Amino acid sequence: MSTRPRWKIVYDDLRLEITSGGIQPGDKIPTELDLASRYGFSRPTVRQAILRLEQEGLVSAAIAGIGRTVRSRDLITWHLTKFELGAYSDDPVNRVDQWEADAHADGWQTRQVVAGVTELPAPAQVARYLQCKPGTLLLRRRRLRYVTKPQVPEQLAMIADTWTPLDIANMEIDGIAPLRVESNVVYPGGIYRALGFRQVQFSDEITVRMPEPDEAELLDQQPGTPVGQHARVGIDASGRRVRVLLSVFSGDALRLKYDLYVPEHRPATNGATTRPERTS
Repeated sequence: MSTRPRWKIVYDDLRLEITSGGIQPGDKIPTELDLASRYGFSRPTVRQAILRLEQEGLVSAAIAGIGRTVRSRDLITWHLTKFELGAYSDDPVNRVDQWEADAHADGWQTRQVVAGVTELPAPAQVARYLQCKPGTLLLRRRRLRYVTKPQVPEQLAMIADTWTPLDIANMEIDGIAPLRVESNVVYPGGIYRALGFRQVQFSDEITVRMPEPDEAELLDQQPGTPVGQHARVGIDASGRRVRVLLSVFSGDALRLKYDLYVPEHRPATNGATTRPERTS
């Protein structure tokens, strides 16, 4: 006779079915009533097992009229070695920035939405990145980056917040301040390059934490799932920190990939020299 708690018997069996591919991503899992009948256990016992699977991120929360389904485990790869390095260029004709181009190369379809351009007091963390006083007014430009694949429902991959000092945010190109435009804006080499700022160094910081309430809602976080945060500070030739990009993503949805080289052995790409132009 098994010494496992009853809920764990149901949990172990369902988990094995999911991880072995017996129940595929997008498939419904059996209802609480069906499982209670199958095992001869009470519905609260079955519910405890299902909630554990939900907390682990293997199944979705219950949706009225649909029930719970197996979540996709197809991780999104973010190639941070290439991101903004050397002679990269956005595609202004197709209005695709470098992040989207990398996602397309991995087989994802993308959709990017500018979800607000707002002047806000600098939180302590942002002030530290930009070396300004907390509470200094900055411009926050929020983008929501969505991805999808055949048989994989569209999901929000990333919340990307760019914080910029106001004197830079107010700079114009042909009578338009591109950082204040509330739609996707793409320039060859990126907006900051077009404004005259050549970022010669990037400083990266990666943290893992629990989500803020608005982040959990936007990312459709499962209970107990942490988020990852990638902060990239762009520094120009004068040493000024011209912006910080904070990218927040569900901890079970994204894979960060770096390839590190000894400087003299870095392969040349896109016409760049064999020595790195920027450091992280």
